[in-house]
Amino acid sequence: MSMQRIVAAEMQPGFRLRLRFADGLEGIADFAPLVARGGVYAAIAAAPEAVRIGPRGRSVEWPDGAGDTVDFCADALRLEIEGRSSAAA
Repeated sequence: MSMQRIVAAEMQPGFRLRLRFADGLEGIADFAPLVARGGVYAAIAAAPEAVRIGPRGRSVEWPDGAGDTVDFCADALRLEIEGRSSAAA
């Protein structure tokens, strides 16, 4: 698998994030289970619309309000989306 690159990220209701990758694949990553855990994931709950694409499209991230970010790797997100797509088929 080549390194994945995210080109668009849009927060949807229920802490679901619509992602589009450079190769055209689109899908939804569900962050609700992580938000429910709290802790470091509280940054997502506090400002879901603050999501941004990380350097070179290799991640999505949320600022945590303390000068750091909570970030998620593009490769892992791609695998999650592909897994959801194949489970729905």
